[in-house]
Order: sequence, then structure tokens, then C-alpha cells
Amino acid sequence: MMDYLLNYADVALKLAVGLAAFILILRTSGRGVLNQMTPLDLINNFVLGGIISGVIYNRDTTLVQFISILVIWEVLIIALNIIRRKSNMINKILVGGNVAVVVNSQYDVDKIKALKMDLGDFATMLRIKDCGLYEADFIRFESNGDLSVIKKSENKRLSLVVKGGKIVDETLKDIGKTQAWLKDQLKKKSIKLEDVFMAEWYEEKGANNKWKSDLFIIPMSDKKTK
Repeated sequence: MMDYLLNYADVALKLAVGLAAFILILRTSGRGVLNQMTPLDLINNFVLGGIISGVIYNRDTTLVQFISILVIWEVLIIALNIIRRKSNMINKILVGGNVAVVVNSQYDVDKIKALKMDLGDFATMLRIKDCGLYEADFIRFESNGDLSVIKKSENKRLSLVVKGGKIVDETLKDIGKTQAWLKDQLKKKSIKLEDVFMAEWYEEKGANNKWKSDLFIIPMSDKKTK
């Protein structure tokens, strides 16, 4: 009877530790919902689930060993996340890049085919965004599997060109700009690239039917932008 109770106490304790680990990871990763998760986040969750389910009913694995395994795995994931945030190339390898498949209402069929996505699913995702094929002015597949959609009727275009002090080359290419152009824009606003937390290039059609555009900057610190 005592062995029976001890066995369930061990399982309950490991389950509580596993649950606490999951909650801690979700709270510290900033990934609140599934559609915000990158492939690396999903792999992390699958492996964590495997670790927890494999250890809970294994009495040969002590609680200290269980916690050690969780800590080692999370340190590895945290290190990979830090590295990918500092390197666009590593980020693209680990979680994939953003792919623009429609620019200025022109569909890039080759890019859509390269994504190997079911066309019915693609059309469904557009309908969920309340956008028909004929209405799309700009469509981009994000690294988390979601779609960014701008309709012709919206009269505005938004493009994130800098994040965390790093230039987003894919976005620059989508809007037909270069790194030299972006650095010149930053120079005009008297801010260095490494001091930019995020920068968005926006184009908006006004009441006079003319397009206006500018670079909106969020600095790393409390520095003022022009």
C-alpha cells in the first residue's frame, strides 16, 4: 500500500513540475497563442511533452534528473532564440523567412508552388481574412504560418523593414528598396541602425488620391525620432 501511494506521489510531483515548467516557458517566451508560434516554438513544445510524458511514469528517473533535463533543454532553446534574433541567416534556417506571394496585385505563382501549400487551404486562409483573390493587393506568408493581407480597398501598405537593429532583407526586396536606401532614410532622421528597435515603411493614399509615405521608427531607448 505504501509503495502504491509513493508511486502516485512521485507521478503527481513530476506532473506538477512539468506543468510549472510549461507555464514558465509560455510566460517567458511571449507566445500567448498557437498562431504566434514559430516552428522552433512548436518543436520545443513537442519535445517538452515527450520529456514530461516519458519521465512521469518512470520511477528510475529522479526528480532532480527530471528538472536537470528540463533545464538543459530550455537553456538550449533560449540560446537558439538569442542566436536567431541576432542573425537573419540563422533565423531563416531555424524558423524560415517571410515570403511575399502577391505584390501590387501580381501573384507570384512560382513562390506559391514552392511553398507546397494546398491551393484550397490558401483560398480558405484568404477568406478568413475577408479577402478574395481579386481583392488582394499584397499577401505575405509569415514564418508562423499566418498570412499578412492588404486589400486593394485599404489604400495603405505597411512593411516592417527593421527589427531589433537588424534589416529585414525580405521585406526590403518586397517593396523594391535596398539597404543603402534604408540607411539613407535613417540618416535623414539622425538615427543609427543599431539604435532602431523597429521601423516600418508605410504608404497611404490620402483624400486627394495621392500616395504619401514615410518611415516610422521605434528606437531602442527613449530617443526622439523625427
